[in-house]
Parts: sequence; C-alpha cells; structure tokens
Amino acid sequence: MLIEDGSLPRIFDSYVKNAAIVDRVEPSTLGGRDLFVGVCDGGSPHRWPEIVITQKYEDASGTFHPGFLLVPENSILFIGAGERLVGYNVESGERVFEDRTDYGFWGWTRQGDYILMSAELEFGVWRTTGEKLWSTFVEPPWSFNVSGENVELDIMGQRKTLRLETGTAALTNVR
Repeated sequence: MLIEDGSLPRIFDSYVKNAAIVDRVEPSTLGGRDLFVGVCDGGSPHRWPEIVITQKYEDASGTFHPGFLLVPENSILFIGAGERLVGYNVESGERVFEDRTDYGFWGWTRQGDYILMSAELEFGVWRTTGEKLWSTFVEPPWSFNVSGENVELDIMGQRKTLRLETGTAALTNVR
C-alpha cells in the first residue's frame, strides 16, 4: 500500500493512468488535506498500484490523522480521515461503504470478527466484511475496553457495557 498524506504524489497522473480502478472520493468541503492511497497486488510484477483512492479531509489543525486497517481474509480495507469513513474490497476494487463521523476520526481496531472505530464523538462497530452494526455517541474524555463479546465504554467517568454484536446493554452477573 502506498500512502501520501497532505499532498498528491508527483507522479499522481501516472498512477491514475496505470491503475485498474480509480476512486476520487468527493470532498465534503473545498479545503482540507489531500490523502492518496494506492493499493498494490503483492504477488504481481505490476509496479503500479491497481487501485488509486484520493480524498480531501479536514484535519482540525493537525489533530486528526488518517487511519487504515486491512482485513486480509476478506480483502476489506477500512480508511478513516477527518470525518469520512470509507471501506473497499481491494480484490474487486468496490467501495463497500461510505460513512461519516462527527468532528474527527481517531482510529480503527480489530477485535476478532469486529472492527471498532474510535472518533472524537463516536464509537462504532463494523463486521470484518464492512457492514456497519451500530454506533453510539461518546464525549471526551472517553475510552473503551473489550472483554469477550462485550465492550465497556468509560465516558467521562460513566461506564456502560454493551454487546459488540448489537450495541445493546450487556447482562452483567448480579450477586
């Protein structure tokens, strides 16, 4: 994978010309930083990326940075940048989802069959296939901890335990 954050590569036009698939994600605003992602087939002698993805994103004065997570067994690439969340099947080049998060993306984390998304004001859960299961509002400072099939969110000192699959309240052992 080739990644360039902040500008397009000097040979961008050549990447586009030689790519099998080019996806230019439309900017939500005219300003922002450029993000370039080129996906190469590791087993191919082809030197150019087969898939070229570009987008602009707001970075809140350098506070938020793009994040990427590849699920190899499903060939799904998760990309988060600014307020935009996008997923691709890198085998077919198909965009499998596009979503947004309020204010700013923090990162992706894999937990077994789930992909967890952290953002300034949101926590979300996807399947490794790119299907969004649920999300919930959070407010800084916040954190999460996964235990088995549950996630515990600590939001400003208030804790709640939710099922990863559904986002519903998890049953806890009562003694």
